[in-house]
Amino acid sequence: MNRPTGLGRGLAALIPEPAVVPPELVGEGASDSHKNDSRYVDIPVDSLSPNRLQPRSDFDDERMDELTRSIGEVGVLQPVLVRQTTDGYELVAGERRWRAARRVGLATIPAIVRTTDDRTALEHAVVENLHRDDLNPLEEAQAYHRLMDEFQMTQHEVAERVGRSRPAVANSVRLLQLPDRILGMLRDGVVSAGHGRALAGLDDRQVQETVADRITDEGLSVRQTEDLVRDLAQPVQAPVIAPLPGSMPDAGLLEVERLLSARLDTTVKVTTRGRRGRITVSFADRDDLTRIFDILNS
Repeated sequence: MNRPTGLGRGLAALIPEPAVVPPELVGEGASDSHKNDSRYVDIPVDSLSPNRLQPRSDFDDERMDELTRSIGEVGVLQPVLVRQTTDGYELVAGERRWRAARRVGLATIPAIVRTTDDRTALEHAVVENLHRDDLNPLEEAQAYHRLMDEFQMTQHEVAERVGRSRPAVANSVRLLQLPDRILGMLRDGVVSAGHGRALAGLDDRQVQETVADRITDEGLSVRQTEDLVRDLAQPVQAPVIAPLPGSMPDAGLLEVERLLSARLDTTVKVTTRGRRGRITVSFADRDDLTRIFDILNS
């Protein structure tokens, strides 16, 4: 299931283009790395360790094989991003290139050495993976949550740093509220992020799992899942003997729900009884509530 790519500011917002390498740094050893905050060097492959903040846990074998063949033929064309540690260097971005270089047996790998803290290192790793569409929906949601939980960033700040919209970040983090079995389905690509967002609109976890099973058994699309969730989420109402003049037909209510949900980028429910009615707007957290208020107030 494909996800849209492209991140707006994207990787360029965090990592400078390494297209032109200063001649005086070409081939320079890693031992000179203390001279500048950000510099290009060739680093021994064995002196690098994986990024302990890496948001990605799964590396696709087929894509790794393709990258290994490419690096075996032409070498590493784009430097990895690293930071210095007490006993060597830690990767910040470029773990797939480093893994492929080790497979090929390269002795050194071109790198940009940068002084950076844990928060910035995690931001770099998240943006690189999103830029390459390498994170599954669960990994993406966990990465956003980690930035907010460990580094006290708001949804708005995370969105700014990774080049996403705030609603996109809010909807992604909301997936983490789903049952573990559905999270596993997201991780394995059995259901998409769109399916997950629809399932998050249900309050009953058992019903969420039942609908998830129907998605896989019946091959439901995201739109079909949204329609099913909307039907299941409708409260049971006392039967209305006869509609009053001027009352809106059910099809009209559903269209109003659809338009409001699209405008506010969240689940909106419209219920009526006679001439009276109620509009219920769902929000994930206080940041999401603020976002919805800003839309209504604009």
